[in-house]
Amino acid sequence: MNRPLPSFLAATLFCLVLLPGPSLKAASGHEESDLREEPHLTLAALLDATLEHHPDALLLQARQDTAEAEADYANRWFPTAFQVDAFHMSDRAFDDYGVEENEVALSMPLWLPGEKRAQTELGDAMSVAQESREKAFRWSVSAQLRQQLWSLKLSRRQWELAVEQEERLGQVLKQVAALAEAGDLARADYLATVQELALWKSDTLELEAAYQDAVREYRVLSGQDVYPSDISEELSARQAIEEDHPALQMALDQVQTAHASTELAWQSGSARPSINVFWRGFRGDRASPGVDALGLGFAVPLGHSPKRGVASARANEKLARAEAGLLDLKRKLDLALHESRHLLHTTGLQLENSKIMVEAATERHRLDLAAFELGEFSLREWLRRLSETRKIERSHEILLIQQGAAVASYNQAVGEIL
Repeated sequence: MNRPLPSFLAATLFCLVLLPGPSLKAASGHEESDLREEPHLTLAALLDATLEHHPDALLLQARQDTAEAEADYANRWFPTAFQVDAFHMSDRAFDDYGVEENEVALSMPLWLPGEKRAQTELGDAMSVAQESREKAFRWSVSAQLRQQLWSLKLSRRQWELAVEQEERLGQVLKQVAALAEAGDLARADYLATVQELALWKSDTLELEAAYQDAVREYRVLSGQDVYPSDISEELSARQAIEEDHPALQMALDQVQTAHASTELAWQSGSARPSINVFWRGFRGDRASPGVDALGLGFAVPLGHSPKRGVASARANEKLARAEAGLLDLKRKLDLALHESRHLLHTTGLQLENSKIMVEAATERHRLDLAAFELGEFSLREWLRRLSETRKIERSHEILLIQQGAAVASYNQAVGEIL
């Protein structure tokens, strides 16, 4: 039978589980690389800052410029620039009678039948698609930001818990060392405490490295040194993927744009009709007066360009790709919603079960403490039981964070934007 443990050591071991530990910053060697918590920073404001910092914002602006250029082109009276043709003929190099002929022609190209309408529809489709693209971009970056914020919170809390446990075990080790030196505890108990503390230090170092990685990733994504105090979200009331889902709406608009591109490819061509205005000056010989004439003509292509079939086939290929992408997106969105709903449900059940485990572990800890004070088992066994209890408590705290992350994942799946 083990000897009863001194009461002050028992009290310290009791605090090892029940009392809060020291602050993270006090135990951290990376205060300069840490993030600052900002109570007034909202998720929406953080998203706006992240969007400005995001590299794809440049691509979004470029696509906006393309849509505006297509719309402006459709509003032009003439599809291409005017063309001027001129020539001068003289017989000076041959008979030298003084024959001269000069001509200047101004060619004004016209839209092909149906081409201007098709170009207008393409410009309108691209303008509508640009609006949905901007919304889908916000939704996509919201997913990255949600994932990064909850990853940051989880890694930070895991590190905090490890630091707290390490500091508590350090305090216990000091008292165990004093008792072992005085002969009140065996050398084996002291070594068991040293071993337990070394294991916790190893875990702390790994969790600290994981947190610092999360900090760097958050900075790269958002470009910020602050993060919101509250990142929790209300669970969305949406139950299914609706047509106003940002990603789905963008895919539908892309299909419409591809349809418009296919129609334009069919209606346009390399040869187009034109109206021509001519001026001609003619002199038969040196004794004859010059004659000026002004004329009006037109040019009409006979049939369509042979390349129309090639251009149309390419446009149809892009349309098929857009339609296939829409079908694939619907499947992925449905799968993501199913997974997020399952995760939310499973996490809720795990949290309920964890509450029961925490209550049982707390009661068992009180019973073990009483038995330990009476010397019914060794310090090594007590440390093992303390470790099990602390793991249950840590698991419960992690589940609380995972529940918040599951809500954010569900909101993302149904199309909610931060």
